[in-house]
Order: sequence, then C-alpha cells, then structure tokens
Amino acid sequence: MAVAYNDDGVYALEFPGSHQVTNKVQAKDPQWLKQLADDLQAYFLGRQVSFTCPLVVADYPPFFRKVLGVVAEIPYGECRSYSWVATRANSPQAARAVGQAMSRNRTPLLIPCHRVVCKDGSLGGFGYGLVWKQKLLQLEQQTAGRTFNG
Repeated sequence: MAVAYNDDGVYALEFPGSHQVTNKVQAKDPQWLKQLADDLQAYFLGRQVSFTCPLVVADYPPFFRKVLGVVAEIPYGECRSYSWVATRANSPQAARAVGQAMSRNRTPLLIPCHRVVCKDGSLGGFGYGLVWKQKLLQLEQQTAGRTFNG
C-alpha cells in the first residue's frame, strides 16, 4: 500500500497496484507511520485492527467530515447502510450525498468506507472496485466470526 502523509498525519492511502512505491518506512519516519505499517500488515493477515494514526481531513467539506466521522465509528466486521450513515450525520435524506463522501474518501481502511452498503445489503460502490470491497468485508467478517452474504 502507498501512504501520502505530512506532519499532521495521513493524507491518502492507496491500495496495491495503484502506484509503484519505492520508499519503505524508515527509522526517521514518525512512530505512528511505523505503527500504521504494522497495523496494515496485521489487517491483511486477518487480525482485527483499530487504526489510530492521525488523519488529514480539514480540507474536506463540513458534511463530508461529519460523514467520515460517523463511518470511522462503524465497528470492525460490521456494515451499515448509506441511509444509516446519513441519519447519524443529522441529514436523513442525504444517503446519496453519503455515497459521494465515500467516493472521495482518500483513506479507505483507515476510514472504513467499505463497511457502508446499500439498505438491501448489496455492496453499492467502492473506489477500488467491488471485488476489493467484498474481499475486505469477507476478511473482517471472517475474523469477527460473522458471515457476509453480499
């Protein structure tokens, strides 16, 4: 995975295959970046992880920040609907706008937009494709002892 960051935290996280990365985590990098690398490895090995690195979200519109904050609270191995997120963001009619916020999430996994699905249980969308979304949900739900039927 590729990580773009600055002194304030992670700005973007890219899935494998999106960019060619040549730099590895170095001793001079912030401790939270080293922890993020360990957490990402553990995540993909099927371990439950709570990502704690700082995120750069100030440049998102206010509604998107609110939505991303709600999504960040969705428990590992669970899913919520776009309308559920909209309601929790105090905009119950804004399910489509929630989808727009999810599509602009620069830090998937860290803000787990893959856990947001349609009300009928279908996957909806995902910036890296539905195959990735389904794999992430299955990985989490298997680890958490749940079954994903999407």
